Amino acid sequence: MNNIKISILISAYNVENYIEECLHSLKCQTLKEIEVIIVDDGSTDKTGEIAEMYAHSDRRFRVVHQSNKGLTQSRNIGLSLAQGKYVGFVDGDDYVSKDAFEQLFLRAEAYSADIVLGSVLYTYEDGTFQRVGNKSVAFQSHSGTMEGKQCFKLLIKTGCYIPMVWSNLYRLDFIQQNQLHFEATFHEDEYFMPYALFFAKKVIDINIDFYFYRQRQGSIMRNDNNLIKRSESLFFISSRLKEFIKEKTNGKECDEAGQMFLLQAGSLYERAQSLYERQLSISSKKCLFIISEESVAGKYGVGTYINQLTQCFDLSIWNVNVIILHARSKEVQWKIKEGIAYYEIPMPGKMQYYSSSLDEKQYYRGVFYYLASRLTLSPKIYCHFNFAIHHDLALLFKKKSQAKIVFTLHYTDWSFDLLGDRAWLKQILANPIGNKDNQVKKTFEREKAFMMECCDYVVTIANHSYRMLKELYEIPQDKLAFVPNALKDEYQPRNKEELNTLRKKYGFNDNDKIVLFAGRIDSVKGFAELIEAIKLVQREIPNTKLVIAGSGNYTLALSAIAPCWSGFVFTGFLSKEQLYDLYAIADIGVVPSKHEEFGYVAVEMMMHRLPVIVNNTTGLKEIVENGKFGVIFDYGENWDIKSLKEKIISNLTSDKSNNQMIKEARNKILECYSLDSFCRRIQNIYNHMENPCGTYLNNLNYLQYEET
Repeated sequence: MNNIKISILISAYNVENYIEECLHSLKCQTLKEIEVIIVDDGSTDKTGEIAEMYAHSDRRFRVVHQSNKGLTQSRNIGLSLAQGKYVGFVDGDDYVSKDAFEQLFLRAEAYSADIVLGSVLYTYEDGTFQRVGNKSVAFQSHSGTMEGKQCFKLLIKTGCYIPMVWSNLYRLDFIQQNQLHFEATFHEDEYFMPYALFFAKKVIDINIDFYFYRQRQGSIMRNDNNLIKRSESLFFISSRLKEFIKEKTNGKECDEAGQMFLLQAGSLYERAQSLYERQLSISSKKCLFIISEESVAGKYGVGTYINQLTQCFDLSIWNVNVIILHARSKEVQWKIKEGIAYYEIPMPGKMQYYSSSLDEKQYYRGVFYYLASRLTLSPKIYCHFNFAIHHDLALLFKKKSQAKIVFTLHYTDWSFDLLGDRAWLKQILANPIGNKDNQVKKTFEREKAFMMECCDYVVTIANHSYRMLKELYEIPQDKLAFVPNALKDEYQPRNKEELNTLRKKYGFNDNDKIVLFAGRIDSVKGFAELIEAIKLVQREIPNTKLVIAGSGNYTLALSAIAPCWSGFVFTGFLSKEQLYDLYAIADIGVVPSKHEEFGYVAVEMMMHRLPVIVNNTTGLKEIVENGKFGVIFDYGENWDIKSLKEKIISNLTSDKSNNQMIKEARNKILECYSLDSFCRRIQNIYNHMENPCGTYLNNLNYLQYEET
């Protein structure tokens, strides 16, 4: 019969100078019915050996050795092995009074408590002590136990909340029934405690001093090298706690206790941001700001680009910050993910809905000084811009911080009005007629000024863009770098049975011919023309279904489709996994854009072995190399859909089982648009800015493809 009253769980890593005092204090406990589980977390000193000595001399002690996995995993392993009625926690460099666990046990038994909350004595190296976490103020109006949520509320209100698990006692079956556990790399106790108090029915305090928490140099929480990891842990804990409370309240307004949990989540969030910015203030790393925009482009192609750009920088030598301008939030939002910080900065008040050029200038000044004041800008600052409209912000970084500026040209504003027609643009620049032409010329000149005045390097994502900037914009060649976009290879081969299952999952019949359009529903994407072409295709192949995977102008879409709704499927914006499923089951993918600077979607489709049909526009025909790796159609001067219709029918009725083009297309994408190649080229640009005498750019400004 198990007569273990308390399982005492110890996590220990490289504490050879302190572990013996810790274990001796447990061996001398007046409560004898205990077990002590020591998890040695990959110590490289004598911590494990000392623990084994105690295990050999006292059967109540046992040691688990593991590779270094952190305190979270150590605590969870200890919980999984515990056999006592109650569980207590002690850190390997702390110690307790000899009657500590007897006092906790008697208190828990007397009140049938789920949790007994104790206080802590901070023990300093000079021999002084400080009492922390006295709960008597919160419990002074309660003679017995209180519910955990009520307890949490009072602890927060009185400032007595100490989110540490040591000095407390927990009933083991309470932990197991509520599936309580530890998460996060650091601050794992701060993850555990709010949930424990949320579920607890009976909580009592104990107003005695028995836990001695050693304050020492060299502990992981005092190591400045861990600030970013600690920040990321606190942000994770904050986000999870917010989600948990919202889920428990079903989106309804919280009661006062619930508000306290949300208040704690907010406090964790603020601490996370503060820790991150403290790290930046003392860091000798290079500082990079990737500047983006909350827009449709940011959600689709540019957003993908920025996600990949963040992967190009070694975070041991770079602090990387992504700045999202014109955010739609009411106040600045911050988050951290995989060591990279994201700031979403809205325009103030009514300027979110209408702003003049003067408002924009003031906004960019505000953004710059907000970042400068919070981040204590380092001597080596780099900015990577993605939109020419951020000219004023780039000038501020250039003049005030001597920042190095890189700009990736994803598109030009005039190209949407003129559908990329450069001959037309030349006519307008030479002789503008009317307001529209003057606006096009003004936009062109603004883009040119931005690249000339601010940018140390301009990155083009396509060969045709490189030539255009060199010839039309007259950007010096030593400022230009050709770095094609890239995609991570996430293709998964599917067998016939898996494909049939996927078709059923998404409601398609085995004999349906699926034509896939992925992207924004927008006139410049050729969406209306594709609809009309599909209507003609359906007359000859009635089981043709056009799947529209994306969001945008649904009014345009529905008016174009009417009244043939049954042959068209709208999915809205999809997760990556769902989109990849559609790539797998589709028969063809169509990219009918009237103008496309690059064409992420076409590259992604080809990577997933989906045959593609693209319009004969510069960015798309460059990707398929004039028809070598995909089918090209041409609207012609009259925007005729006949060619598109014929190409779709030909492709749907051909035997693609051994289509060499599909195989070669995927190989081309892997060769020319790999993420590794993209990162090397981006790194070369930044290396060259730091060391202009290097040879980094030898292969950056070559042309892979000559337009014919």
